[in-house]
Amino acid sequence: MAGTLLYKDYDPRLNKKNNERIFGEGHIGGKASGLCFAEEVLEKYNDVFKQSVKIPESFFIATDYYQMFLDYNNLSDITEDTPYEEVEMRFREAKFPPEYKKMLTEILNKMYYPLAVRSSSLLEDNVKYSFAGKYYTTFIPNKGTDRERLKQLEKAIKEIYVSVYGPDAVAYRRKHAPDQKELMGVIVQQLIGSQKGMYFYPEVSGVGFSRNYRRWTDRIKIEDGVVRLVFGLGTKCTGRGYARIFSLTNLRLRPEGNNPKEIAKNSQEAFDVLNLITGEVDTYNINETPQFLAYHEKIGDIVQIYSKRENAIFDINMLNSSDASNKYIFTFENFSRRHKGFFNIISKLFKYLEEEMEMAVDIEFTYDLKKGEFYLLQTRPLSSYESFRKVHIPKDIEKKCVLLKGDRMLTNGILKNIRYIVYVDHEVYSQYKDKHEIARIIGRLNKSIGDKYILVGPGRWGSSNPYLGVPVIYNEISNAAMIVELGIKNGDFMPELSYGTHFFADLDVDNILYMPVFDGYENNIFNEEWFKKGAYIDTGVKIFEGRFDAYLDGDKMIGYVIAQEK
Repeated sequence: MAGTLLYKDYDPRLNKKNNERIFGEGHIGGKASGLCFAEEVLEKYNDVFKQSVKIPESFFIATDYYQMFLDYNNLSDITEDTPYEEVEMRFREAKFPPEYKKMLTEILNKMYYPLAVRSSSLLEDNVKYSFAGKYYTTFIPNKGTDRERLKQLEKAIKEIYVSVYGPDAVAYRRKHAPDQKELMGVIVQQLIGSQKGMYFYPEVSGVGFSRNYRRWTDRIKIEDGVVRLVFGLGTKCTGRGYARIFSLTNLRLRPEGNNPKEIAKNSQEAFDVLNLITGEVDTYNINETPQFLAYHEKIGDIVQIYSKRENAIFDINMLNSSDASNKYIFTFENFSRRHKGFFNIISKLFKYLEEEMEMAVDIEFTYDLKKGEFYLLQTRPLSSYESFRKVHIPKDIEKKCVLLKGDRMLTNGILKNIRYIVYVDHEVYSQYKDKHEIARIIGRLNKSIGDKYILVGPGRWGSSNPYLGVPVIYNEISNAAMIVELGIKNGDFMPELSYGTHFFADLDVDNILYMPVFDGYENNIFNEEWFKKGAYIDTGVKIFEGRFDAYLDGDKMIGYVIAQEK
């Protein structure tokens, strides 16, 4: 029973129920172990949860099948130094051994619904580091003939296996687990949701954290916990897009404040669904495809209309959306009032999972608005985060050369004598066509500087949408000591206070300080005149050399970056 062993010593094979779901003799990986552990916790506290939390049907493919796949296809000569394009090609051409195919057929004979196929590696979801987002998760329709269904599953597993050698994963392992061998397990899990026409998706997906290390106001405490919700597949929840963030002890507090224009700007419009015909994940904007609204009886719990003309937000049954200046937005405004049971479930999960794991936890889930069904998809330790000691900001700091000042989403931290600031000019970036090229420039600088530096740029670092911010990946910013996101008042670039994304998980594990700066906002400073100095070393990118300090006081929610006097 969970709780009799520390989580780090937990062995899922001791539960006979799991042996019916495990294929292979090797390790089932961190993500699978976390799910099995959570199931035992739910069973232990059955009188508390009373079947209110469900776990999708899941099967676990152990790491020895990964080794079998490598050996059968002579892939064991591949190393982290092998060019990724070569790795992709060789894995794509590889075949599954007959024994492996037989096992997959056995799984498919028990699962006749769309599937989520998830990575579960040996190192993944470790107590010290999560590898969040470094390995692949994919979805398959699981429709067609038996042969077609098998091919879908094989393709999905290959994508997970090849992700072991992805640039992000390699950089992360070299930094956090350089002497440890990685082996990949796989979870084949029922995809929770329902079919709407030719698409399949859940109504509400989310991630939750029992500790909130990135607070946007001093009215929130670390132990309050936080959840991040989206409409559709959870792929939009863990990336740097828009989502609704709730602090569990004050559901009314929004990171963006109460101004309707700011709420509309920071609310989700794009969502992901699984196309059951093509097998691809399609992205739609609710304002371009409002027909999706008709599928959901309780859509008013999460959707409202923003009137640009009146700068006001209305429930969808109060205002006709035919006005061209109006748009639908996923505000989740009525959700907290109409679904109090949801937040009770989250609070209980945090409480009992924390008690049993003996550490903070990170969960993924889905929720059905009409049925009130809550499915727990994943449980893992919240990546270890060492909070720095209390920071005392010099009283005369405003008299110094202040380059940047921010007042939210801060933790405690001090940097002294940082040699370089790398800066992406928002004006050049906004006009430059190939924004991905600028991300690659940052990646090359990250590798060549060879020292800790402060990275400053417009909008959201790591966004998959280059119009929201520079689309860098982990290995392109892994050497930064601090990242600053600029919100430009006369542009579309705004930081999104997205604690709960894979991006922020990396910052926490790597102890990279973070500060958003909102140009033109009270208690924020962007010393643009100073940043206009110097020459570009490449397209829109400058490097400033000097001595730079940073002081971040997470208790008082105030942070500075200053240039020392020469």
